[in-house]
Amino acid sequence: MTNSAAAGTHRTPQPAGTVDFTTMLAGHAAFARDLQRLQRAAERGESRTAGARARWDMFTKQLHTHHQAEDAALWPALRDKALAPDEVAVIDRMETEHAQIDPQTERIDDALALGDQAGLVASVHTLATSLTAHMQHEENEALPLVETYLGPAGWATFVATIRKEQGLRSAAEFLPWLLDGAPQEVETKVLKLLPPPARFIYRRRWAPRYQRTAGTNA
Repeated sequence: MTNSAAAGTHRTPQPAGTVDFTTMLAGHAAFARDLQRLQRAAERGESRTAGARARWDMFTKQLHTHHQAEDAALWPALRDKALAPDEVAVIDRMETEHAQIDPQTERIDDALALGDQAGLVASVHTLATSLTAHMQHEENEALPLVETYLGPAGWATFVATIRKEQGLRSAAEFLPWLLDGAPQEVETKVLKLLPPPARFIYRRRWAPRYQRTAGTNA
């Protein structure tokens, strides 16, 4: 197994500051988790099994949603602030890296469709390297700008916008995926963001359904 995604699997609950980035960092950890599983499946020749394909489909769906939300509602909010040139460059870099990652997922789709084992292994490795680096750039360079210029209120506006656009149906898929294998402290913090009825539904319906349909064995 390659190790390009390994460093991102266990992240601290949030960086120091006033904005609670728990869900964002949990999302990054979930992507790192899936990248490790994808790499193992590719190297074992198991990427075309039903379970592996379900995990790939879920990964690409969540990755697209995550990047689309940032491109539509987070980076523009930062650009509206009086940023210094080097800070504008950070936002430019975030958008450029998003654009570079999309074709990499398409190459994996192509390799899966063609049964190209060597191409699949190489493409998954490329994606793991690129996405891991992007998440590190985002955490180290972009999130501090969110802390400085948007603060808790601006971040809450972004989160509320995304929740409204995604709706309850997306939450039923997103939360079990997000918390698959997450440390207990992260799961507790994320679930506390939900009203009690939603936490009940998560435990009784959403999480069990995720386990049945997406699976977690790599």
